[in-house]
Amino acid sequence: MEFIGIDEHDGQRLLGTLGTEVHWIDGDSAREAELVDAALPEGERHLRGVFDATAPAPGEEHSAHCAWHTNGVTEAHSIMSGRGMFQFWTDEGPVTLVLTADDLLVNRGAEHRYQPLGDQQLRLRHSGETDGDFAYVDTGRSPMPWPRVPHAG
Repeated sequence: MEFIGIDEHDGQRLLGTLGTEVHWIDGDSAREAELVDAALPEGERHLRGVFDATAPAPGEEHSAHCAWHTNGVTEAHSIMSGRGMFQFWTDEGPVTLVLTADDLLVNRGAEHRYQPLGDQQLRLRHSGETDGDFAYVDTGRSPMPWPRVPHAG
């Protein structure tokens, strides 16, 4: 994980005020299971699917998951490959971070947006009914330019 424009300690603190956590699991499946178990109720920890994301097409940088939104579930996403930028809205403004392979994101309904920075694969787990979805709600927050990501090559 790489926080953009803020140090990791402050970024983690601000995300924590939202109930959002980011962990580096370093390929440790036992650690991943432990974190997922802590985030999701028993019976809701199963793999819901694998999401193959690609960078948005020109003009799509502020639509769908790239728009500010909330989800009505607790999410636990394991990043399998690639790079993706997540931005969360806090009382102090946006917190931006880039997640890569071996990162685990736990989001408990915080307002956010997500932009893949190329091809990225995520394992999706979330709370709710077995056949339920994310309960996506666009918050209507005005689009703002995505931050520049250092070393985005």
